[in-house]
Amino acid sequence: MTSRSTELEDMKRIDLCQYVASRGFVLDRRQSSRSSVVMRHANGDKLIIAKSPNGQYVYFNAKGSDNGTIIDFIQSRDRVSLGEVRKLLRPWLTSGGSFPTDLPTLPITLQPSQHDAAQVLANWLKARPLGRSNHYLEQEREIPAAVLHHAVFRDRIRIDDRSNILFPHFNAAGLCGFEIKNLGWTGFSPGGIKGLACSRPRPDDHTMVICETAIDLLSYAAIKGIEGHRFFSTAGQISPLQGECLRSAARKMPEKSVIVLAFDNDAGGHRLAEQVQEALGSAERMLITDFPGPVGADWNDVLRGQAFPRHKLPEPRTSPSF
Repeated sequence: MTSRSTELEDMKRIDLCQYVASRGFVLDRRQSSRSSVVMRHANGDKLIIAKSPNGQYVYFNAKGSDNGTIIDFIQSRDRVSLGEVRKLLRPWLTSGGSFPTDLPTLPITLQPSQHDAAQVLANWLKARPLGRSNHYLEQEREIPAAVLHHAVFRDRIRIDDRSNILFPHFNAAGLCGFEIKNLGWTGFSPGGIKGLACSRPRPDDHTMVICETAIDLLSYAAIKGIEGHRFFSTAGQISPLQGECLRSAARKMPEKSVIVLAFDNDAGGHRLAEQVQEALGSAERMLITDFPGPVGADWNDVLRGQAFPRHKLPEPRTSPSF
């Protein structure tokens, strides 16, 4: 006989996406990914749903204050006891995982996530788009508005309720975290993991530029130009997962593309360049290192000091052909 505690744990593994669909929620395919699903209701509720490695589903209500498991979802809406929740969900367990015959199959299957995908997406969706002007980016960092608002960076920069600047990171499953930047402070999204911050790809891109931070990414774009370039940021030293993301990104570049490693000109930047070069060993692309001239400088230092002319690619310092 199944114990009550075991039964509750099993109920938390009921497909929450399908269950909330039975309660009138509709999939928002545009904002969903393999690691987090957005479901909307006509009453204004917007649920972000994710799946943990143990197979349990969790959600956040981006338009309300409730969150948790399927049990919390039912209790917050139906105001029923735990015993009533058991009665409601037992048919979903005893059916062997099948759903009501009149419930359409959702065109997406959630993959278990090692990070808090639902919380990351909820925080990202709560952030507002970059406005027409931003003091920190334009005045403190001297990044031109024309760069910030270029089409390749559309919705790649947002602002949270503390006026922090957010730069989203993506991996194979979709949004996985975001860099957080403000004057004198740098961080990464709680519950998130590092993938790659990136510009929007275009078919005529011929140069893959990899920078250490999103600020450096934007600074490099301002100095060297945007056309033909596809920009990426690692947010510091890379993980094995980021190495795979870089290889995937390199494989998606058009043939005969060049990869530019544009990291800081310090010990950390040189070490990162070596790590990325090793990670890209099977990418079969020409690779160039481009460190900012002054020792210890990053690309935002160069932008504010105008050490290099704009719109000119660097001469190769090393150019191995993998």
